[in-house]
Amino acid sequence: MSRKLASAAFPIMWLLATAVALAAARYFLNPVPLLLRTQALALARHPEWLLLHIGCGVTAIAAGPFQFVASLRASHPAVHRATGYIYLAAVSLGGCAGLLLAPDTAQFVADGLSDSSAFELIGMAPTALGFAPDTTYDPSQFLLVVVAFAALAIAWIVTSAAALVRARQHRFAEHRAWMMRSYSLTFAAVTVRFVSVPLFVVTQDPVVAITLTFWSWVLNLIVAEWLARRAPRAVA
Repeated sequence: MSRKLASAAFPIMWLLATAVALAAARYFLNPVPLLLRTQALALARHPEWLLLHIGCGVTAIAAGPFQFVASLRASHPAVHRATGYIYLAAVSLGGCAGLLLAPDTAQFVADGLSDSSAFELIGMAPTALGFAPDTTYDPSQFLLVVVAFAALAIAWIVTSAAALVRARQHRFAEHRAWMMRSYSLTFAAVTVRFVSVPLFVVTQDPVVAITLTFWSWVLNLIVAEWLARRAPRAVA
């Protein structure tokens, strides 16, 4: 990645990560603002695991970018290590919580697609996104969503563990590459929010659109892999 492109992309990444982290942090307010019915149901079913997953996700998405500030690594290595351990701990706990929540993801999605208040929030008519009037959805239609969410949780933990192992071995170039892969999966929290509505509009099939949305993290990993294989300055 060129220096000009990196200098432009990095602030955007920070801005988007901060916005998503702040939006997710509302779950820790009482009462929780802007909570859709399906989100309330999910919170009621698994309050501890869901809040753990959200809290760790907020921590990871906020701490992760500090790992890619070269000047911080050079001038304050202790801060770099501390934020790195915070990030890795958040991923480990958040990934485990995600695995425990994964089996219920299909139910969450089915509830969400049947909730008309979601359309009012984004200001679009259901028909514009491929929804037929009075359509209801069954969790059995979203088994691939369960697989996608579970696979993301596993990949999130594995890439982060690989980054830690490389750092402990003082293989720092490889460590940075694995941190890029790991954070690309953390950043899935951002990208799924951006690809969902376009996928609904393009596919006009809510089942296909939501399934592709949950698998969109694969594109993040592809981009990270491309960057990791560039010259060392691309991951510095």
